[in-house]
Amino acid sequence: MNLLGKIFTVLILLASVSLMVIAMFVYATHRNWKEAYDKVNAQLAQEQTAKADLEAKYQQQISQLKSEQTAALQDVAKLETERNVIVSQNQTIQKEVDLLRQDQAESVGMVKATGENVSRLTDEVTGLRNDVRVAQQDRDEQFHTTLKATSELHSVGGQLQQLQERSAQVVAQLADVTAKAKEAGVNTEGEYIPRVRGKVSKIQPNASGQLIEITIGADDGVRQGQTIEIFRGDRYLGRAEILRADPDRAVGQVIRKFQQGQIQENDDVATKLRVG
Repeated sequence: MNLLGKIFTVLILLASVSLMVIAMFVYATHRNWKEAYDKVNAQLAQEQTAKADLEAKYQQQISQLKSEQTAALQDVAKLETERNVIVSQNQTIQKEVDLLRQDQAESVGMVKATGENVSRLTDEVTGLRNDVRVAQQDRDEQFHTTLKATSELHSVGGQLQQLQERSAQVVAQLADVTAKAKEAGVNTEGEYIPRVRGKVSKIQPNASGQLIEITIGADDGVRQGQTIEIFRGDRYLGRAEILRADPDRAVGQVIRKFQQGQIQENDDVATKLRVG
């Protein structure tokens, strides 16, 4: 028995109780039992009609509930199918996510390796830049050195050309002088000492007398063994023999037998011509 049947049973029970109460009331009041019966019978008919209506509504609701249950079951089956599809899609997506995570892990490893390579290459590039900077500095220094050497070479070349021209002139003049000397009967086979002048730059006594240092040397034509004359203005002071000739200075020994005065620094000296 369902809930609606129980409800109707309770209603019938209540109706019965009500009729009994009414009968007792009628009996107590000594009313007309026929009239009371008809009245109660009419009420019973109404209750039965109401009961039939309720049962009809109950059956209608049962049918509606069954229809709704069938539709709900269909919806559940449909939802179950959709759930299965979604689960399958979820599994597929999960597999794709796993693959993406694996690819991500590989990508992270590749990015890390690439970062290390970039760091190493950056260090190498920095080293190469330093090497290039040093090489450029060396190249610039070599270029400046080459440029300077080229300038000096050009300068020396110009000087060499001038000296060659001067040498040619001197050779020509020497040839001319030699020819004239031979015509005059002069012996040209002896050594020619150019006549140059200088100063006494230093004096130092020694066991043989005095050593003097003069401001002219081998570049001026002074040679070891030759003699020079020493004087101060118009006063003749003596003669010295060259012991050592450097390019820009020479050292000589004063010859005592020719000395005619005290020799001092800044006294004049001059070479002489000696024919051997």
